[in-house]
Amino acid sequence: MRPFAQHILLPLLAPLAVVALYVTPLSVIGCRTRGLLALAIVLVALIVGIGVGIRGLSARLRGMPGSGWWIATMCILLLPALLVLGPLG
Repeated sequence: MRPFAQHILLPLLAPLAVVALYVTPLSVIGCRTRGLLALAIVLVALIVGIGVGIRGLSARLRGMPGSGWWIATMCILLLPALLVLGPLG
């Protein structure tokens, strides 16, 4: 898998899933189910984002050339939490 797809496109699925839950009508998914799904997406994205951030920062300290991809992945994985706490909350 190419670095752009692995570090940018794949993590973008989490914020897109939160936005998709937001625009889904209530007749399709109820409020409680929608909230629990959003909470699960946010928690998984945050846990993975913290792990990826640790890996990226340790790679940056070692001077590895691909560490910027890991930092970008971490920033993208923080977006679902910011969306739920901010404009979509």
